[in-house]
Amino acid sequence: MSGWRPIVVLLVLVTGLGAWVAWLQSRPEPAEPKLTDLDPQAIARITVKYQDQVLRFQRHDDGWRMEQPYTAPADPYRIEQILELPRAKSHARYAIPPDDWPRFGLAPPKAEIELDGHRFRFGRQNPIDFRRYVQVDENAVHLIDDTLFHALTSPASDWLDTRLLPAGAAIRGLTVPGWRVQMSAKGSWRSEPELDPAVLQRWVDEWRNARVLRIMSHPAPPPKDKPAIRVELEDGALTFVLLEREPEVILLRPDLKLAYHFYRETGVRLLQPPETEQAPDA
Repeated sequence: MSGWRPIVVLLVLVTGLGAWVAWLQSRPEPAEPKLTDLDPQAIARITVKYQDQVLRFQRHDDGWRMEQPYTAPADPYRIEQILELPRAKSHARYAIPPDDWPRFGLAPPKAEIELDGHRFRFGRQNPIDFRRYVQVDENAVHLIDDTLFHALTSPASDWLDTRLLPAGAAIRGLTVPGWRVQMSAKGSWRSEPELDPAVLQRWVDEWRNARVLRIMSHPAPPPKDKPAIRVELEDGALTFVLLEREPEVILLRPDLKLAYHFYRETGVRLLQPPETEQAPDA
């Protein structure tokens, strides 16, 4: 029997080792340390401060809108970047006394974000790994990947939605200089002058999917000698004023006091339907 004893011991050791390996594989991964437990989906207000610029955003049922310095739909991608901040990975955490905040670029901060009253102060970069120091509510200072700070330095107009029309807009009519397009009760497109409905659909799609090159403030009243464009939607209508055709096409939204700039080729596609043969008489 003594010859079996080493084998039994070996079997016990192998069984125990297997159980230990199985436990290691089954146990949950440790959670990565995050900046806060703030729920991004519960955030309703955002304030961004950089130098003398203050941007304010508010969540609405149909998406985020900038409230200051403009009143217009906000760029969804930039807002998503902001909302990811509370869950950013903290690569290091420091308890830094207030007297040392200037040394880390936190007094005054280089930029600041406020999410429903919670403040995130951005300091300088760490010169070793180029991560950014961020302080949360005057408490601990964290090191995070520096993926957001550059966006905070952008001008206010870069934070606006580049879509000309609201997301998911259902167009029911379109009036531009020389053309009028209307959806019939049967859901087909008719125009004056008359064109094939398929061509009109492509033109309407150009408007539905249009994105601007850039957006500029235009506080002055719209010129009275410029033609107007009307886009009829399910829940109302939008009016634009055609400010320029060259070298860019510029459409003004008087209600927002914003001018939307397009490359000329893009703008021309909005101002006239695609080339086609005129539809035959009915």
